[in-house]
Amino acid sequence: MSQSQQWDARGYDDRFSYVTSYGADLLELLDIQPGERVLDLGCGTGHQAAALAALGAHVVGIDSDTAMLDVAQAEHPELTLLRRDAQALDAAELVDAAGGPYDAVVSNAAMHWMPRQDDVVAGVAALLRPGGRFVVEMGGHGNVARLIAAIRSAQAAVALASDVTTPWTFPSPAEQASRLERYGFTVRLVQLFDRMTPLTGADTAADWVRMFGAGMVEDVPADRRAEFDGVVDAAGVSLGLDHRPDGAPGWWADYVRLRFLAELAPAPG
Repeated sequence: MSQSQQWDARGYDDRFSYVTSYGADLLELLDIQPGERVLDLGCGTGHQAAALAALGAHVVGIDSDTAMLDVAQAEHPELTLLRRDAQALDAAELVDAAGGPYDAVVSNAAMHWMPRQDDVVAGVAALLRPGGRFVVEMGGHGNVARLIAAIRSAQAAVALASDVTTPWTFPSPAEQASRLERYGFTVRLVQLFDRMTPLTGADTAADWVRMFGAGMVEDVPADRRAEFDGVVDAAGVSLGLDHRPDGAPGWWADYVRLRFLAELAPAPG
């Protein structure tokens, strides 16, 4: 997860657990075998790492956020979990933690929080055995475009800076495939797809922004937050985020996901 984002880990689990649920497809794609060494990169509150362990994998989970790791360790004390920045991996340390090179690295909804994408991919390549798999789902090009537009509308309405950089990196399939190949990976699968994501209960666009867009709106004064949230939701309504594309009532997030499976090629010679 992001180095600067301040996470409400319990709220994340309680109201935004769909992020973890969608990761189930990755485990199918990973096709883990008992005894394999797996790194969960950006493990969050640990549920995916626990699912991998239940399949017989030897799992190490890393995340940069203390609050997320505290929840993960409390709920899954059997797991090996480390607070580490995935953009600055210490290959020797992590290989030692697993007892050898990794057979696979998996990451769900975390890599788009990491602007230094090349450093992440290079670090993963250093951890994997030849033929090891790198399986990821992350935000892709066009992800949450409507939600970002709603934030920009609210920033303008309350006369705040509207040029705040988004905290995310959403690559295209071609961009990410090229990056993987530069670091010795063979790309077996790369997909960009829309994922209409219903929000939970009474949550609106403003609630999504409070959880995931906090870094973009930290300059909103406390006495203007209700006004700001109101404009976010009004803009969300104008953009159709209050009625789902399938016709069902309710708020949704306009997710676009990038999924890939890549294998580390053997060293030349």
